Formats: sequence, C-alpha cells, structure tokens
Amino acid sequence: MVYRGKPSAGCEACRRAKKRCTLEVPACSRCVKLRKDCSGYRDTTELQIQDESEAVKRKALKQKARQSTAATYLLAPPAAHALSGTLTQASTNSDSSSGSDETTEIVMHSSSWSDDGGIETSGSVPLGFSMRPLAAEVATTHFFNQFTASGHWNFLRIFRQNDRIDPCLDLAIRACGMAALDNVEYVSIGRDYARTMYVEALGLLNAALRDPERSKTDESLLAVAVLGYYENLVCDSRESIQSWKAHIAGATQLLKIRGPAQFRSLIGRTLFRETRVQIMIHCIWDDLQPPSFLWDWQDELQTQSVEWHIARPADELIEICYEFAKIRARVERRTVRDEEALAKVNEIDRRMVRWSINTMTNSGALWHYTTMEVPDDPNIWNGMVHVYHGNPAPSCWNTFRSMRILVTRSQEWLCRRLPIFTDVERTEQTAYFRQVRRQMTDEICAGTPAALGHAPSPAYNNPAVLVSAYGSIWPLFFAGTCALERLGTTKWDAFRETPSQTTKASAAGAQAAWLLGRLEHISSVVGLKWAAGIASALKGDFTLHTDLLPDEIDDSWGLEIGHHDGATPAWLKRMQEARRARGQLPLLVGGGKMVIGDRKS
Repeated sequence: MVYRGKPSAGCEACRRAKKRCTLEVPACSRCVKLRKDCSGYRDTTELQIQDESEAVKRKALKQKARQSTAATYLLAPPAAHALSGTLTQASTNSDSSSGSDETTEIVMHSSSWSDDGGIETSGSVPLGFSMRPLAAEVATTHFFNQFTASGHWNFLRIFRQNDRIDPCLDLAIRACGMAALDNVEYVSIGRDYARTMYVEALGLLNAALRDPERSKTDESLLAVAVLGYYENLVCDSRESIQSWKAHIAGATQLLKIRGPAQFRSLIGRTLFRETRVQIMIHCIWDDLQPPSFLWDWQDELQTQSVEWHIARPADELIEICYEFAKIRARVERRTVRDEEALAKVNEIDRRMVRWSINTMTNSGALWHYTTMEVPDDPNIWNGMVHVYHGNPAPSCWNTFRSMRILVTRSQEWLCRRLPIFTDVERTEQTAYFRQVRRQMTDEICAGTPAALGHAPSPAYNNPAVLVSAYGSIWPLFFAGTCALERLGTTKWDAFRETPSQTTKASAAGAQAAWLLGRLEHISSVVGLKWAAGIASALKGDFTLHTDLLPDEIDDSWGLEIGHHDGATPAWLKRMQEARRARGQLPLLVGGGKMVIGDRKS
C-alpha cells in the first residue's frame, strides 16, 4: 500500500490546465465560463492510499527487459544523420550542428512513431547497442511527412538531400515539425523544444531580412511561410492570430522586395502563388486594400510560367478575389457609392459563375470533379463526396465556394441599404442569395473529405493532410456561418446548449454539428490548434475572430465580444447601420462587451 499525499479533488479540465477548481455543483465555474462539460470531482479518500503491488511488479519487469536489450530512448544532440531510436535534447545553438552530450528522457504517450527514417520502437536490438534518434531528426522527419507531398514543396526534399537547407529555414522546420508532432503525440518536452527552435529561427530570420541579398532568397520566404504555419499549429489565443498576421505582412514585403525576378524559377513562382493566397485571406478578413503589385505582376507571372496550363484556373480565381477585396475595402472606407459597389459586386459574382463553368469544362481532368454517393460515414456529410484527381483542385474549388458566400453576403447587404428596391424584390433577392449560400455550403462539405484524407477509393485524398486541412479551415468556417443563418440565431443558441436535440430536430443543426466536428477533428487529430479557435467563434466566442459573420444577429443572441484594441469591427458597424435603417435600437459596444440597445447582453 502506498500513501500518495493529498491529491486534488478538482475536475479533469481544471487539473489538466493546472487551475484551481471551485468544486461547485453541478459544474465548476471555470467549466461553465468556458462552456465545457465538467467531468465531476474525484473522491480524494480513494486516491490517497492505493495498492501498487502490480504496478511495482510491472515496473521491475520493464526494467529487467531494458537492461537485457540495453536500448534506451533518449533525446540527443542534433546531427546531420542519425539512427532511428531515441530522442536527445537537441542543441539550441543555431551556429553549430553539435550540442551537449547531456541526455534527457522523453515521454511519448503513443506507440505510433513509425515515420519513414524516424523512430522504430519494435524489432530486435543487438545487445549493447543504443538507438539514439535526435530531436532535430524526429522533428524534421515529421515535418517532411506532413508538409511535403506531390504538389506541395517537393523542392524541400531536394534541398534536404543536397544539404542545401539554410540554418534559419532548418530551425523553422524543426519548430514546425515538433509542434505538429506534439499536438498529436503529446511529447513531454516537445512544446518547449518547438518554442526554442521558433525563437532562434526568428532571430536568424530578422538578421537575414536586414541583408539586401539574403532577404530575396527563396529560403527566407520559405522560413516566413513555415513560421506562419507554426503560429497556426500552436494558436490558442488572439495574440497568435496577430502573430500570423505579422508573418503575412512580412511575407508581403518580401514578395515586393523580390520583384518579378522571382518568377524565373519554379520555386519562386510556387512560393509567390501560395503566399498570395494568404495575403488575399488577410485582406478580405480585415477589409484591407490588396497590394497593387499582386495585380501589376500578373502578366509577367503568366509569361514566365511554363506550368500555366495547370496554374491558369487558380490564377484567374485570384484575380477575381483581388477585385472583390478591392471593392470591400472601398465600401468599408466609404469611397464608393452603394449603387456602384453593388454593380461591381454583381459583376464579380457573374465572373465567378463563368469561372466555375469554364474550369469544369475547359481546364482538363485535373480541375474536373464528379460527385460520388457513398454509404453512411461520419466523416462524410449526407453521403456525398467530391472525386478529384489531384492538387490543387480541392482547395481551389473550396476557395471559390468561400468567396461566393462572401460575395452573396455583400450583395444582400448592399441591396438592403439601397432604397431603389421594393419589399417584394428584396424578398426575392434574399431568397436567391441564401439559396446560393446553401449550395456552396453543401459543396464545401462534399469537398472536405478529400482534404482530410476521408474520401473513399477511388476518390483522391491529399497525401499532405496537415497542409490541406489548413486550407479547409476557412471554408468550414464560412459554411458554418451559413448553417447559423439557416438555423436562425434563437435555434443556434439552443444548439450551443443542447446540440444533440437540435441535431435531431433540424437538418441545418445536423450540418452545423458536422461542420464543427470537422474543425474539432482538424484541431485534435490533425493538430492545427487554430481550428479550435475558429470553432469557438462559431459557438459564440468572438474573442478570437470578430469579422466575416452574418449581417443579421437578433436580440436573443447575447454575444460577448472582446475588443482588445478598442476598435469596432467592420461587421458590427454594418449591423448597427442595418438596424438603424430598420428603425431598431443600435448595437453599442462598451467595456469590452456588446450591448443591444440599452440592455447588456
């Protein structure tokens, strides 16, 4: 019998977070505040004294087995080549590939370490042989397994084989790889190691950006992109989103500094196209004017692109998104009349429709997709899944659907503001816009399985799931706002409280639950923690995301919106104007909370 001291009686969530539990019944105040299920409290009398006889026996047997094989799994200093096996604490000295000989045990709560070239925990081991895989090697191997595949950053594998990886990029890869691994395998020192690599990579990157020549290299731009991925892997607060925005702003400046000369290589063109997508997301998110060089250099990019026959649909879609971002920014800054803005947005919508038709019929098999009906599968919505034939079609099509959702929201909002339409016309317009959004939502659901590796054979699944899952987060969010719209805010509020009941009673509720489930899968299984924050926004926590929500939210919603910078978000301003136009009380913001009329929600 072993006395274990006085254990905590708190609930599991508070104990994991190392927070003091209030032990209230039926749920502690922290779980209520975070809207989590409280697991209840432990009986401390049963935990203080326990029979550990069997545990001692098992420990003795394990120790004997370890002594017989002489194989220890430790964390080792980084080196260029290492055998599969143990992890040692890698040196954090970026100027050297060797480090201290001190070793530290690492606890791994999973036995699935079987990456190619990584750790193998099974098989016979010669007596006296110590397997010592390195932290750097484990992190790098996981990064390459998760982030590189046919169609995405293939050239990094060539860099690695030829020992061409820049020290700054190498540290960024280690940080990203270990953060991704820690999110799904729970490596005991993984977070600290990843954070250390991240900080050192930032230091080297800042030094590189101050150098006129090194700032223009592909490696510097790649390091910015990889560190941006790191922010999304570990994101658990608004500050991480701000860091992501800072990386995008830095990448924008790098693209501009590199100039059209970057289009002379396939690597340069690939990085430009991928970074351009992130810039457009940032601009549309914050209603920013997109950088003019994205448009000015388009002809040069096309001229230099020998792969134009493959990249053409993606480039054409980005051109349309560029025009949409421009008009959103002008509307936000009131530099365009509503009539002119509506005409431009309507033309953008027509261009998007033409793009979808031309891409399906005239862009070859890579861009064409079919719809397959499958048996019930929890990873597939309503038994329908899109069959694609390769990258980048799945993510590009879901980008199109997301943009069309936003375009119809802008159309609906502008139509409401203009006095030239009758009530009947507005009703017909609203019904059409919402029908389009419902279609786009269903198509986003059908296109998501291929991105998450859930599409059944013979459908295409992206081999770099982490990358394609990252590209699915915003489409899932926009689709979720459409489900909110179909439910109505009163039913959505009920859905947040009792999702199982709402799911049974409503198709929209069932779809909303599925969409939230996909975001939670991306967060907990794929390991992109940013998805959890986006899911929280859909559930009503707008402290992480305060833009791009439906324009209509009724009085029953009861939102609490945290404004860290004191600014009123654009979507809230539009809501205020819409309510004033309908003669309703304005929405006010005060003290970090949203107030509806004179009643605090």
